[in-house]
Amino acid sequence: MVATAEQGGTTSSETTPILNPEQMRQIIASLSGGTRKPQAKELEVHQGEQHRLQGWLAQLIVYYRMVGWQNGYDEEKILYATSLLRDDAGTWITAYAEETITPTWDNWAEFKAELQRQFGVIDAKGEARIRLKNMKQGKRSVTEYWNEFSLLASEAELDDSTGGELLRGGMITELLNTWRASSEEYEDLEALAQWAIRKETKLATGRHIQGSPVAKNTQRETTTPLHPDGTYRLTNNGNQNYGDPMELDATRRRPRVNISREEFQRRIRERLCLKFAQPGHLARSRLKKDGPKPFNAQARSWQPTKKVAP
Repeated sequence: MVATAEQGGTTSSETTPILNPEQMRQIIASLSGGTRKPQAKELEVHQGEQHRLQGWLAQLIVYYRMVGWQNGYDEEKILYATSLLRDDAGTWITAYAEETITPTWDNWAEFKAELQRQFGVIDAKGEARIRLKNMKQGKRSVTEYWNEFSLLASEAELDDSTGGELLRGGMITELLNTWRASSEEYEDLEALAQWAIRKETKLATGRHIQGSPVAKNTQRETTTPLHPDGTYRLTNNGNQNYGDPMELDATRRRPRVNISREEFQRRIRERLCLKFAQPGHLARSRLKKDGPKPFNAQARSWQPTKKVAP
């Protein structure tokens, strides 16, 4: 028995519409809200610097693709690029904008070529080679150094041997010494750059381990502490607390009197004599007064004076 899907004399194949791929794409796009394009960011102005022209034109090309101007739209491209010209470049375009001089371009390609003639590097290849010879990594990472190097290397049309020599010559000393100690061979300039990036990461990890607090605590100080004048300086080892320096002077360097510490501090506080506990004089002045008398040659009998204990 064969089952049929007829309802009122009409089969299901006659009632179901057949959609082509384009119609299906439109339905899916309407249901999902469509494809949202990224918002294009306004570009920076160009002031006529030779070394920035190529990068600025590259940003223009990306911008035109984002707004849908990759094909055609020559007038819109020229107007937008003109609105970003400042200083020397702005002075050059002013006469064309005011129509005092007839433009020599009819499309975007000709306008871009005119910008290259006015503000581009005359000998781009030679200029790139000179900059590569003087380029150094400095405090930058290898990735940042390589990004700038590869752009200039493409302009200079260097072979891998010459490019590798210049790339190594600009590296920091630590990386260069590591390369000299390595026996690895590199097929091209890109492989050498990737090796340097990996090696820099390993060296940074090693420096971090050596400079960690755990490693520093294991190193004992072996130098002798000295004052600026070269004399030995006492160090406070451990957590011993020796009190305030003024208190040390009042307790440890006191005169040799047979009294308790509390009595000594009381006499200091009440400004009494440390030996006799009397106001109005000091112990050292009384000791000087009661000291040995000078020798008298006319005396009938002479005996050595008794030594007074301090």
